[in-house]
Amino acid sequence: MNLEGIALQLLTRELTAALSGGKIFKIFMPSRASLLLQVNQQNRTVNLLVDMNGDSPLITLPETLPERPDLPPSFCMLLRKHLEEGRIAKVSQRGLDRILTLDVDLIGAERKIITKKLILELTGKNSNIIFVDEKGIILYALRHISKAQSRFRQILPNLPYALPPAQEGLDFLQADPHAIREAAVAQGDVSLVQGLIAATQGIGKYTAQETVLRSGCEGPVNLLDLEGARKLEGAITGLQEEIRRRLDGTDPTVVAQIDSRNRMKNLVPYVPQTHPEWTRMTFPSLLAAQAYSASLIPVQIPEKDQLTKLVGVQEAKTEKKLKFLAQDLARAENAETQKIIADTLMAYGWSLEKGRTSCELESLYDGKKLKIALAPELTAMENAQAYYKRYNKFKRAVGEIQQQQTEAQELLTYLQSLEVSLETASTKGEIAEIKQEIIGLGLLPRPRKKQPSQSRSTPLKVVLTPETFLYIGKNNRQNDEVTFKLGRGSDLWFHAKNIPGSHVILKTTLPQPRPEDILAAAQLAAGYSKGRSADRVPVDYTEKRLVKKPSGAKPGFVIYTGQTTLYVKPCTTVHVSKD
Repeated sequence: MNLEGIALQLLTRELTAALSGGKIFKIFMPSRASLLLQVNQQNRTVNLLVDMNGDSPLITLPETLPERPDLPPSFCMLLRKHLEEGRIAKVSQRGLDRILTLDVDLIGAERKIITKKLILELTGKNSNIIFVDEKGIILYALRHISKAQSRFRQILPNLPYALPPAQEGLDFLQADPHAIREAAVAQGDVSLVQGLIAATQGIGKYTAQETVLRSGCEGPVNLLDLEGARKLEGAITGLQEEIRRRLDGTDPTVVAQIDSRNRMKNLVPYVPQTHPEWTRMTFPSLLAAQAYSASLIPVQIPEKDQLTKLVGVQEAKTEKKLKFLAQDLARAENAETQKIIADTLMAYGWSLEKGRTSCELESLYDGKKLKIALAPELTAMENAQAYYKRYNKFKRAVGEIQQQQTEAQELLTYLQSLEVSLETASTKGEIAEIKQEIIGLGLLPRPRKKQPSQSRSTPLKVVLTPETFLYIGKNNRQNDEVTFKLGRGSDLWFHAKNIPGSHVILKTTLPQPRPEDILAAAQLAAGYSKGRSADRVPVDYTEKRLVKKPSGAKPGFVIYTGQTTLYVKPCTTVHVSKD
């Protein structure tokens, strides 16, 4: 969970109230990526814990202190030397960026007050703690960034501290809603969510999604009609007012949403309508919510994270291979040029002397000038033969490369289907079935000893009405079961168009499925696909009898005809039967 800029503005105010004027009397580093300041504030101790472990930085005021190492790191020793006995003069945020600065006043030479800075860059996995002296020179940093890592901004001792490039876009809290809407439209043919993120600063995916949901608008941002523009501006106005009430103290509460694995997914200064399947919790302050987040123990599904990482690495390798194959194909498709050069040399190059590195001749075919590279150790005719040889080699390579491209693309599609299956897997049996597929690909060795058998996983059954229900496959084996064992000829079959995802079968005892049931099935097919985070997903549906499995195809792979395509908003909120 990464805090958006608008939430950090509230955090800045809370930290200012808790720490401003306080005297730092002890500094610890409970781990290599966390920092604990003990601050004497009006005869009471306030503990400030900054934890940069993992992908989501946390700032809390804990009551119970974490364990401290016997031997403090060198960064901790340096901070003790410079900051103990200093007073926290100010806590500030740079605009709506995710950068907080603690100004610490100390007594310097000649009893003059000097101000050193502790800069917290709260940017996900790249988060950093940077200590800067009164002249703006970096004394130390949690994570060093060298020139080899970044040509534009280095974070190293003895270098001047440079802020990251400022965010572009309008201040989401202060800008006029009409101006925000126009700036979003100017982003071109992108979704409303993408347009809002690109046009503003201070918000991320969650708040952009919330704005779009409240507006009720759909489609690309540049296709908004007058009514849609009015609704979008109204939604922005409403969110601005709600957030300002938090910032001015009228309503200090914040809302967090907890997912099914007991992880805090977002923390926002308004009441969100997005992701109704998550548990919503309200806190009296952002610091209290951060403390609760730190106490959560995520539900761990055995092997799931390891398998997800393994599949992700293989996906990246396959995508890289496809890129190189495309480059090889572009070179191989230049075969005809090699033949033109060879024919021209054979026709006109007989008078060229040996030892030349290049020549210019008129093309045998169109009379245009050809600049031809020559091997100086060969005669003109020998050079022509070399070009003929290269031509034949390239012609053979085209077919081979195209075959490799087809195989690599099929592998990538299959890996993406495994990735989607892992995201929705919730039982040991489902994980075990996906692991068997990964072993079948050769990404994991086959176990030497017989493994304890897991109970066979079952597809998700969703009751829409007493007469109508759905089956949803949550991995490739379940997809085959849903389509070819549970599905019957006239049942409707759903799948996200050209996107890895679940097979969905709609069964009904009614003469015809109701339109609302078809829409619900399509929304679930989109929600259980790789496109689940998109605003709209194309979903194909057809009768099950028109769905076939090619001979030798991988699990979950089918072909189909006679489809109708719906564009729907993804959804995973369902009522599961007790059967």
